[in-house]
Amino acid sequence: MANFSYTFWAETSNFVNINFLDRLLFSNSIFLGLTKLSDSTFEKSISFRNSYFKDLLDLQDIKLLGIMNFSNAEFLKDKGINITGFAFDADGAKVLGNTGKIAKFMYLNSLEGNETVLLNFIQNFRNLEQIYDANQLEYKTQKLRQKQLSAEIITTPYPDYWRVKFIQKIGQYLLLSILLLLSQYGTNFSLLLGIGLITIGYFRVLFWLLDRWRKRYPKPIIPKIYDIVCMVSSGVPLFSIGTIEIFNSAEYPLITLFCLSLLLIPIPLSIVTLIYQKGRYHDLMESSYFLLDGSMRQLQLLIVRLPVIPEFPFFRDRYTPLVWEKRWNWLNYYDFSLNNFLKLGFNDIRLRDQHLPGLISTLVWYQWILGSLYIALLLWTLSRTIPGLNLLIYLK
Repeated sequence: MANFSYTFWAETSNFVNINFLDRLLFSNSIFLGLTKLSDSTFEKSISFRNSYFKDLLDLQDIKLLGIMNFSNAEFLKDKGINITGFAFDADGAKVLGNTGKIAKFMYLNSLEGNETVLLNFIQNFRNLEQIYDANQLEYKTQKLRQKQLSAEIITTPYPDYWRVKFIQKIGQYLLLSILLLLSQYGTNFSLLLGIGLITIGYFRVLFWLLDRWRKRYPKPIIPKIYDIVCMVSSGVPLFSIGTIEIFNSAEYPLITLFCLSLLLIPIPLSIVTLIYQKGRYHDLMESSYFLLDGSMRQLQLLIVRLPVIPEFPFFRDRYTPLVWEKRWNWLNYYDFSLNNFLKLGFNDIRLRDQHLPGLISTLVWYQWILGSLYIALLLWTLSRTIPGLNLLIYLK
């Protein structure tokens, strides 16, 4: 056994290409310089409990047969442990560390040749039920994959631009980039929550504007000052909370907001602009586009509900237009946006099927499609971040 506990290493520590037959202890030690253990073999346990690393710990191409313990170890840099080529060479090999902390210090130079390394580490943390650490490494894996795809796209010769394989790479890169920016590849629920709050609040403003602000002459159909104050005063906190969640959770919050804006601004605002440019000349002009089912009022899951009521007279009798004169009517636009996006709400509010401008229907269906994709991403993220739902723990 080699016992280096309570030692102080002022410069580079070199243990390269050594075969340790028994235990190796570095507990409660301080490493100010580079610590090199690359190309070494550890047949028993190795402990870095309560140790401090100011510089890199190089574990490149090591072979581990026992347990490596980083409990309460501290690293000054995010890239504190180089695990390139790290091999688990026995069924009992494990890497231990503080839950939620150890994985953020691990890094790789590239994905190529290290797929097995990452899979082994992810499985290691899943077996230990350290879901956050497993997800952190999964996120880093996909970032490396994004980097690899980007390099392949950039180096592709111009004559190959129109080949199916190149187009598939572009599609994979864009999809992967969106998943990384909007949910950190299904590993960050807080980030996804912030995006959901902003999206719900944004669309309820558009629906309220289109429904309440229609014309000024000869008889104006515009919202009252009370409605405007309520929408603004309720919308600012919602947008603020969503933005704060994104800035606290996202690795690149400004790029994440830019990606979200590409989904929320061009198409919806183009539709709204076209509606106001063309004007609205149809029957039922002085009646709301949104109908409320008055037969039931309760919190309900509306996953199979479509946003437009069926064209059936007896079914239509159950629905009445929103009453603009009610002081609480502005809340209905929140409810509809929540219904349409998360398929969850207190009232069954839908679009009417008579004298409905097609562009308004297009906007509603656009949010419904975004909501369906959001729910799939949300369920996927929850299944990866909640230990009780994470079935991957039990799969080898």
